[in-house]
Amino acid sequence: MDGTLDIEYAPGVVVIVLRGEHDLSTQPRLQATIDEALSAGMSVVVDLSAVEFIDSTVLSSILHGHKRATNGDDGREQGLAVVASPGARFVARMLSLVHIDDHVGIHLSQDSAVVSLQRASEPAEVVYEQG
Repeated sequence: MDGTLDIEYAPGVVVIVLRGEHDLSTQPRLQATIDEALSAGMSVVVDLSAVEFIDSTVLSSILHGHKRATNGDDGREQGLAVVASPGARFVARMLSLVHIDDHVGIHLSQDSAVVSLQRASEPAEVVYEQG
């Protein structure tokens, strides 16, 4: 089965849902979608919960996107997170083998990933003491 890529939106977050098999043939679209979202100032969730196969080019795009999101020069708070369901053993194994979780937040659900990125982009509350 060829891979498909669907785009969903939440406030401040673009969710990229991959289904099927993803490799060098689908990687350019994934990379372009991640880059477009980050250029628009959005955070990104890459949902791998319906993926049957990914290769190193897909992992590279995720890591590249994470690096770009966290090293932005424009002062915007952005992030990139991944959804990997426990049932997707191949994907979980790939993520584990390359220690991607050392760099990118891995979540068990799309909702968890979205909320995590939304909270991270909220401005910190400043408390002033009167004295």
